[in-house]
Amino acid sequence: MTDTKAPQPVIGSRCWRDLISPDSGATVLSLAGDSSETDQMVELAYDEGGSGWWPLSTLVLGNV
Repeated sequence: MTDTKAPQPVIGSRCWRDLISPDSGATVLSLAGDSSETDQMVELAYDEGGSGWWPLSTLVLGNV
């Protein structure tokens, strides 16, 4: 994880799970909580199938 604050994702944006795999990404499905939370949770749809929730600080957002 990085010590910098992650940017706020939007529904449909692309990201990668930090330290998991730079070759397999995910798409943001939804966000939980408000922006005042310490580490907001993000629901992802994985490229390899399935979905799950991750803390925003563990994601790397990208433009694809």
